[in-house]
Amino acid sequence: MLEQTPLDMYEAHEKGHGRHTSWYCSVYNAIGNQKCTKWKNLRRFIHIKKITYQTKSDTYHDSDRIYISDLRSTEAAYFHKGIRGHWGIENLLHREKDVLHNEDGNHVKIENGPSNMSMISAFAININRKDDNRSLTDIQVENRANIHKLIRKIRT
Repeated sequence: MLEQTPLDMYEAHEKGHGRHTSWYCSVYNAIGNQKCTKWKNLRRFIHIKKITYQTKSDTYHDSDRIYISDLRSTEAAYFHKGIRGHWGIENLLHREKDVLHNEDGNHVKIENGPSNMSMISAFAININRKDDNRSLTDIQVENRANIHKLIRKIRT
């Protein structure tokens, strides 16, 4: 895949929280790729290279990610925006799960336990978001005190 010329390329740079991050997005054609004949409707490979410079520790970190898509678009900026948006949501949810439910420190490590706890945590947060004008912490405290209200909320 990376041997071919990209259909489009895009780069973005961000500063904040003591780091400088550069994103490089390249879109490749996947149609007709012999390695991917079993993926129905596969049209695009998207390669994301992320380079982060930590100003405090004067260190660099880079990562490469490959995404696949059935979209016809060849615009790298379009894919970059979608991928960044997805990770923004993921990062926000992770923060909420860790702050509200101490997910990183819950010590559940065996078999499907971590996945199950993560799913339950996301489920609880999404139920509580129905009261979107109040803090999730306040809503959780209220739900613990009033299980019948919580059950009604789940059913609606």
